[in-house]
Amino acid sequence: MMPQKLSCYIVPALGAVGILAGVLFTTLMTDPPVVPTQPPQMPFSSPYANTISGSGLVEANTRNISVGSYVSGVVRDLAVTEGQEVQADAMLFQLDDRSAKADLAVQEAEWASALAQVEEARVNLADQKDPFKRVDTLRPGISVTTDRIERLRFAVRLAESRLGSAQAGLEAAKARRDAAAVTLDKLTVKAPVAGRVLKVNIRPGEFVQAGSGGTASVVMGNDKPLHVRVSLDENDLWRLKPDAAAQGALRGNRDIHFPLKFVRIEPYVIPKRALTGDTSERVDTRVMEVLYSIEASDQPLYIGQLVDVFIEAGK
Repeated sequence: MMPQKLSCYIVPALGAVGILAGVLFTTLMTDPPVVPTQPPQMPFSSPYANTISGSGLVEANTRNISVGSYVSGVVRDLAVTEGQEVQADAMLFQLDDRSAKADLAVQEAEWASALAQVEEARVNLADQKDPFKRVDTLRPGISVTTDRIERLRFAVRLAESRLGSAQAGLEAAKARRDAAAVTLDKLTVKAPVAGRVLKVNIRPGEFVQAGSGGTASVVMGNDKPLHVRVSLDENDLWRLKPDAAAQGALRGNRDIHFPLKFVRIEPYVIPKRALTGDTSERVDTRVMEVLYSIEASDQPLYIGQLVDVFIEAGK
């Protein structure tokens, strides 16, 4: 009786397991539903019948200025952040100036000492000139001896020489004082132009190396208005007219396009460079760079961005 009772439960259970396995297999083998995707957007097409086109790089109208330090040192204060607008001569950052201040104090003390020596030499000269003037008009050999006149004359000359030496020492001390003041002033790095801070690559406490090598401490430029630097193929240069109409188009959104105003041609044809800015990346094509100003100020454009540029060309 017991095996019959077990079979009553086992057979239905095996059937249920088979049904579940079939459903699972059917589910796994069925392709997932296809989700409709947006068709790729076509790029902006030229509005001109005859066109010269090229890739443009958005930049500041002052070009992107890599600001470095005149001297090496440790950053004490950082006065700006990315995106901040600054006026010309505004402080960007300052290096530790304790040593420079101490040196300036020493040079100012030496200048004050040299000034006192000049005053002392000037008084001594006046003191030597007074007795010489009194005897210089007298007849030698009667009222005064020739030897005394010559001694007084030599004393005046010696006093004049000492005054000249003291004045030269004062000039040298002044030059050293001014040099120390310039060194102290150089520890405060200021904005060369009015514009916007684009990138800050330093932090307080970091060591900054003087010179042009390496990464710039601060990158800035005037972005009102923005400029576009377009590299045009040398084969198209004969069709370029500076007063021709031009349009720029944002990559990724064909509905965003804007007029461009001619600024200038940089007439030196150069090997094409990659738009990363690395001058070692060259190809066989030679290009000429043309600058345009972006007339619209409300466009979502950023310095360093690539845009497509279309210029109306002659036939």
